[in-house]
Amino acid sequence: MKSIHVELRRFFCRLPSARGERILVAVSGGPDSTALALGLADLRGELGIGLALAHYDHGLRSAREAREERDFVLSLGEGLGLPVETGGAGGGVLRETAAREKKSLEALARERRYAFLHGAAGRLSCGLIALGHTRGDRIETQIFRFFQGSSPKSLGGIPAKRGRVLRPLINLGKGDILAFLEERGQGFCTDASNQDTVFLRNHLRRALLPAVEKVFPGYAKALDALAEKSRLYGDFVESVLAEKNPWKPSGGGWECPFEEFLGLHPLLRIESVYGLFAGGFMPGGEKRIPYSFLRPLAGLGREKAGGTVLRGRGLVFRLRKGRMIVEKDIVLNRKKGYFYHINGNLDFCIAGRLRVQAEEAAFSADSEGGDDVFPLVGGDGLFLRSRRPGDAIALPGGRKTLNRLFASWKLEEDTRDMVPLVQKNGKILAVLAAPFGGKTLRLPDTESGNKEKSFRIRIHKIGEEREQTK
Repeated sequence: MKSIHVELRRFFCRLPSARGERILVAVSGGPDSTALALGLADLRGELGIGLALAHYDHGLRSAREAREERDFVLSLGEGLGLPVETGGAGGGVLRETAAREKKSLEALARERRYAFLHGAAGRLSCGLIALGHTRGDRIETQIFRFFQGSSPKSLGGIPAKRGRVLRPLINLGKGDILAFLEERGQGFCTDASNQDTVFLRNHLRRALLPAVEKVFPGYAKALDALAEKSRLYGDFVESVLAEKNPWKPSGGGWECPFEEFLGLHPLLRIESVYGLFAGGFMPGGEKRIPYSFLRPLAGLGREKAGGTVLRGRGLVFRLRKGRMIVEKDIVLNRKKGYFYHINGNLDFCIAGRLRVQAEEAAFSADSEGGDDVFPLVGGDGLFLRSRRPGDAIALPGGRKTLNRLFASWKLEEDTRDMVPLVQKNGKILAVLAAPFGGKTLRLPDTESGNKEKSFRIRIHKIGEEREQTK
């Protein structure tokens, strides 16, 4: 059995910058996070760190279970003399949101949990966040990524450190964790949702891994070696690109000499572009850019002299005067309709009949609540788009699809796909149908935006001198 204290000392010895930091420990109440909180609390003086705890309720289990877990974490924090911040999504909210937005419930839960943890870290003045992932979690992630066709670098599984997120127990097994808790006489909570196979990870644990163990006993050690080799592979690629990366910032995008880009091995071409995304250059609405989209860059040759090289996923790659340029694409092409990312002034026409303008506007008390002014926000940001199948909005009288709403306004069928919708963080914030004979409908916006930067959206008929707001 490996000692948690020894592993924690080894981890922080390799991370001297953590000394003097306050660390937020995410605690679900389960054995892994409970052991992490206890181990770090034991060594906080020796390691020179401060601690705080955070607990997030996903709203996926009964109110009784959620209350018991929250109370457990609060009691744990009190016993350790640590502050605790709790938060949650509300009962059933994530399931409803995932179904409505056609998202993976597991992915949505993770997204909301991490958003809460980063917010709590800021509120509690924590520079680092520690999670209780263990060797088993890393192995499961390796298997997921194998079947997803991930790169060799990604087959290393969950990293021990990414940004300010730490995973100090990533090399410990479940047996090490349980032995530590038993020795301390420390109880923990059992999450009933870990048996729910609606979550892909639980399905893997209950169905795939037992079958793999029968055919390949000891497979976990082989995946430990794979993780190590994958990290070496990633380190090598990064070291080469540190010397040969041709990309330089240019305006709101990046550029490089085309000959230098062609001089890179095809693998390094792709990895150099992924490096731009890792640095935060990600188009709105996209979580990741698949290899299948970037594959043409690997085979690019000198026969391409200029023009657009690659377009899609909110990006456009162009050749201009011997330079390769990559920028965020304001217009995302769709088979039907339109989709505009509002991060600057826009001016476009719809079917030659209407002109739509989005102009940056100073936010003020006078503009707050106006139907035509929208604060820019983080996350997905602001978008202007046409309707999609299944679009619906929540009204005082209940939820209503846009199809039914447009029918109640007696909008012509051939105009309904032209009506602009303002989207914010995946939700419809406004329906701008007044110029089509309908109404302008602005829904309550409860999220705080960047009030230093807002946009006024105007729509008017082409040929009319007087602009019609809304």
